[in-house]
Amino acid sequence: MRFFALLRMTLAERQPVSSKGESYKKNEREMWNQFSRRYTDVVLPEFRPFGRRLIELAGIRPGMWVLDVATGPGEPALTIARRVGPRGLVAGVDFSPTMLRGARARARALGVRNAQFHEMDAERLTFESLTFDRVVCRFGLMLMPNAERALAEMHRVLVPGGRVAVAIWSAQSKVNTLGIVRRALERHDAFHPPPGAPDFFRFGKAGAMERALRAVGFRQVRTERMTVGWVFNNPEEFWDSMKQGPSLRRALAKVSPAVRRAVRADVFRALEQYERNGRLRIPNEAVLALGIK
Repeated sequence: MRFFALLRMTLAERQPVSSKGESYKKNEREMWNQFSRRYTDVVLPEFRPFGRRLIELAGIRPGMWVLDVATGPGEPALTIARRVGPRGLVAGVDFSPTMLRGARARARALGVRNAQFHEMDAERLTFESLTFDRVVCRFGLMLMPNAERALAEMHRVLVPGGRVAVAIWSAQSKVNTLGIVRRALERHDAFHPPPGAPDFFRFGKAGAMERALRAVGFRQVRTERMTVGWVFNNPEEFWDSMKQGPSLRRALAKVSPAVRRAVRADVFRALEQYERNGRLRIPNEAVLALGIK
């Protein structure tokens, strides 16, 4: 039955469906398409510890069917595919076609045959209800303008007793890599999110993720906080990495060269507190949440 549910999905996914924040999503899709290679080379290794913990929390076992929402270039989907084995299946969904091409290429290179990837809006999943044993979403939920709808969709496609495991960033003050840059931009009136953009840190507030999961029907909800230090060789490497990301890249494109220099100088000053033995080690805290249908 679940095989035919996936067949129906591949036909349905071609049907466009309007939803909240379409203009924002279109612009974000273009930005993430451009960021795809850098994300794969630099960000995936930084996110790997969070992905491993999500897999542990979800209790993923051989033979399970798992959905990876906002899979990007295929993680943690491809790691999960090895965990569920040949009797299991993983479906990764993302709104960026460039990211998904990378995911499919990585799957071929790794010889992974039990993972498939689909371009899809997480707020409008086209899978049949009761299709998956587990759903995971690593650092995608906070980017969605109607994240509550996305959570409801995750709940819908899970079988009874199925689990969702989500990773989102904590409060801005505890996500130092991003917080340093945002504070510098705000200081120079250069932080102007695009229309329709959600509050990136809204689920990092105490109790926010738990309330969101319970509101769509999940039970036995629990969260934990996990901190990982990101290492950079020097401030220049940090700045080069961050300015290639969608948020800072967008902000710097709209300001004068003088403001760009001032923002950079502020970021470098803020980085001084993280220097250890000639390198930077910057801690970033995430909230990991688990819910059961």
